[in-house]
Amino acid sequence: MVAVTADDPAIQLSSVTVTPDDPTTGEQVTIDATISNLENSDTIVDVTDLYVRSLGTTKEFDRIDNIGSVSPGGSLSVPISATFETPGQKQLEVNLVVQDNNGDYHSYTYPVYLEVSEPEVKADLSATAPQNASETIEVSLTNFGNTNLTDVEVTATANGNILDRNFVRDVSPESTQVTSFDTGSVGSDTVEFTATYDAAGENHSTSLNANVNEETQVPGEIRLTAIEVSRTGSGVMIEGDAANLGGTDADSVLVQINDTADVQPVSPSGEYFVGGVEASEFATFELTAQTESNASSVPVAITYIVDNERVTMTQEVDLTATTMPAGPGTASGDSGASGGGPPAAHSGGGGSGGLPLRLLAGGAVVITILLVGVAYRWRSQ
Repeated sequence: MVAVTADDPAIQLSSVTVTPDDPTTGEQVTIDATISNLENSDTIVDVTDLYVRSLGTTKEFDRIDNIGSVSPGGSLSVPISATFETPGQKQLEVNLVVQDNNGDYHSYTYPVYLEVSEPEVKADLSATAPQNASETIEVSLTNFGNTNLTDVEVTATANGNILDRNFVRDVSPESTQVTSFDTGSVGSDTVEFTATYDAAGENHSTSLNANVNEETQVPGEIRLTAIEVSRTGSGVMIEGDAANLGGTDADSVLVQINDTADVQPVSPSGEYFVGGVEASEFATFELTAQTESNASSVPVAITYIVDNERVTMTQEVDLTATTMPAGPGTASGDSGASGGGPPAAHSGGGGSGGLPLRLLAGGAVVITILLVGVAYRWRSQ
């Protein structure tokens, strides 16, 4: 804000903004000056001149004449530009000249300070395959420099032939623009993507060789791993991890005991809702069943949703390596081996608790501790 004397009209340079605020040499800088005629002013003023100079010199970068009139209570925003050929700190003055109703001229000055840097051109390409689009490659151009990338074009080439070219919006510093290519009809595994663009007054290019088969995401796939089986009489507890072996997330994961002639699901965990399992991660589960003496395995049904499709499969859990508890009064052995107490809970990446079982005299399995809705997830580092 510029102060005025008693003889001056109530005019202010109420704001001056600079775009960009971190310019480089050769880049046009826009200085936007807002001229306000305050409400208590008693005169309409004509804006005759607006110009930018280096502080303490007569060197002008830009000048605009006969801009227009501003009534009391009104304002006028005027952009003016400057370009700098050398780097370093710049001290400027925005100068305003107005004429009042009496024909008198009045001048106002607003200081502007900015730092000008040498342009740095640095850009890189990356390629990924989006989910649900197995024959599409998304190519990203990221600007790591301090100057704009303009007139951007990305070309896809295979076996020396141009497959397609896409024009991309200008890329400002520290930002990314993305374009997509259809690779369904490509006869080669390798596609070269090349981005050409203008920056700092010169033409530049950067390239990337991508294996379109490797870039395609492997859909999520749930398998039961790290399985531990504890058996007490005819009761069986199965604990382990529902692991996602694919490259996309799996949702609504449910594991449950299949009811057969030799195996029946029983409370408390005939089925277990795992929920979502992200790519390359796992979540723990617990299942309880009752089996006949001749049963050698337990069929576990696994259902989940991946890439908006529901998948159902069955995995057989071997019972030949199950552990049996010792009889009443016998001291417990190692964790997971024979013992008089409840079977050991599986300890996954997050150390989840189990649902201990106790054998009663009649052979029925009952719950002594119930942990409901608690799940732990280990996230790979």
